[in-house]
Amino acid sequence: MRPSQYVVLVVAVSALAATAVPASTQTVLAARAGISIATLAYESDLDQIDIGHRRGVAVGVSVTHYLAENIGVRLGGAFVPRGAEASFQGATDVLRINYVELSPLFDVRALLAAGDREVSLHLLAGPIVSFKRSCENDPPDDGGTRPCKDLELDVATVDVGATVGAGFQFQVLREPSVALSAEAFYSHGFREVQNVEGVNPAKSRAISVQAGLSFPVG
Repeated sequence: MRPSQYVVLVVAVSALAATAVPASTQTVLAARAGISIATLAYESDLDQIDIGHRRGVAVGVSVTHYLAENIGVRLGGAFVPRGAEASFQGATDVLRINYVELSPLFDVRALLAAGDREVSLHLLAGPIVSFKRSCENDPPDDGGTRPCKDLELDVATVDVGATVGAGFQFQVLREPSVALSAEAFYSHGFREVQNVEGVNPAKSRAISVQAGLSFPVG
């Protein structure tokens, strides 16, 4: 499937989710920020090269439409850091890939505590499509940070994958209604995001922990 087809698929899922929502259901807006820990998974071990993690800040916004009392679809957009750190004979090479990520996720919630301070558990899963915004590399030759294109690094423009997560939402204000959320996600890339000559291609993996604020609209 070509990158343009992935984009069409995500747009179609988002449109179907939005048009399927009855007017009486709840819509929730949210903003989040947190830490992302990313790496690249190669199909086979790299001889004498230790592949580590790249840490960075992820930020995003979302709108969630609840199709029923406890089942919804979250349409999200986020800036996410990806890449990895590689160590070889005492030298370190850092690949920094930054993406804009789109994600239509199913959201299943369970009410844990009712009243003035509602607490709910949320389980989320769905596809993700990521568009490369920038790519930089810190090679071990002390040449400083350079764009990937200057180093002729073959890094995919579009990545596609899936994510699963869970979190809690705590109502902190009743009027106006404002809730605090804490969530954790695992993201698994399906496409080859980096090809190195003579080495098996790599796919993206990431774990993120986020906190945010949400409030109902409409």
